[in-house]
Amino acid sequence: MPKATVNIVSVSPYHNHSTGDMADDIGRLATEIAELEGRRKAFREEMIRRGVAEAEEAVFRATITDAVRWTIDAKAVRVEMGEPWWDARCQQTLVTTVAVKALVASPKLAA
Repeated sequence: MPKATVNIVSVSPYHNHSTGDMADDIGRLATEIAELEGRRKAFREEMIRRGVAEAEEAVFRATITDAVRWTIDAKAVRVEMGEPWWDARCQQTLVTTVAVKALVASPKLAA
């Protein structure tokens, strides 16, 4: 008698979510993250405004430092050096984007 075989496929922890549910979850998470980032930015700006160099409490330590950041004007370099020079020194990678936008007047978003 032949043995029964099981085709084991890697199961995602989200396999039971519909694609619509996932879109809503991504949107809700993005909203929560934006709110948290806003709060983080407000605290950061307040520490800078106060002129704090370092702060420590029971769990975290924060240090505030200034540094010079060098950036390159890619458009100017491309024009000055030429497209072939630029293309020979650039790397291309495939990027996948998932854009999620709230539906206009969505009653579910308010819930």
